[in-house]
Amino acid sequence: MMMEMVLSEEKAKENNIDIDECYEKVDHVFEKRGIKKIARGVYQGVKSDFSVFMEVQWYLPDTPWFLKIVDEWYFRYEGDTIEYREDALESYYRVEERNANYPW
Repeated sequence: MMMEMVLSEEKAKENNIDIDECYEKVDHVFEKRGIKKIARGVYQGVKSDFSVFMEVQWYLPDTPWFLKIVDEWYFRYEGDTIEYREDALESYYRVEERNANYPW
């Protein structure tokens, strides 16, 4: 399984956010949990790491910077080919919209 994210240099500049610092924060979160970084913004784990990926998927939008600068964000399972690839950003906004209708 993998998580991929692309943070926007342009959005980071507009919001006065250090994009390298943001990538380092995400790197640290994954590294601390034993997930391998394979490229900038791309993290790879195994099936037993599912809970870590879900934790990160729920944690990132709560940071004060992530939603301001993310351009692309995907969660995927892989075999010999990409078996399942979810647009995590689209999913996040879909869930947020659905939950907005509940009187929490």
